Amino acid sequence: MTMESRSGKDVLSALHGSKGAAATAPYTETFGHAATRTLAANETHDLGEILVVTGEEPLLIVDDDDDGLALTVMHEGKPRLRSACKLLFRHAYQHVSFQVEMEDRTADAHIGLLRHTTLTEMQAFTLHRPKPLRTQEGSRLRHTIDYHAPALDEVQGIVWRGGNLKLSHIHLEP
Repeated sequence: MTMESRSGKDVLSALHGSKGAAATAPYTETFGHAATRTLAANETHDLGEILVVTGEEPLLIVDDDDDGLALTVMHEGKPRLRSACKLLFRHAYQHVSFQVEMEDRTADAHIGLLRHTTLTEMQAFTLHRPKPLRTQEGSRLRHTIDYHAPALDEVQGIVWRGGNLKLSHIHLEP
């Protein structure tokens, strides 16, 4: 399901009555249930517990090297250097874990964790692209980000800006 493009404040209203509400059960997102593999640019896409708000670039759901699928930005086989999107959770979670993978052909990327109710960044990470050696072209750098929020500062989303990466295996716990 795709919803109309919304401003940041309007996106918060898309979370309905659950905005800021604490989750009561764990949730894992593998993107396997998405109705389409292409998420159009400048729109909000409803994936159930997660709303994906795309920026100027469309997002693709692609096969991951491990089991499952990953969210990424690609166009005609070339990685984009300028992407932006938000993944908003319908509920607030205290523990958030996910994998990010960067190839050597991209730019640095910014990942932020969004505080419940305000959707402001409460924690941020900068991922620098791997520096390949001449003999190691095609190298990839994979991180698992595992964050435990303090009480009353639960996470309600992820923001991603900058270079292309693959985002997969999102696991959320109350």
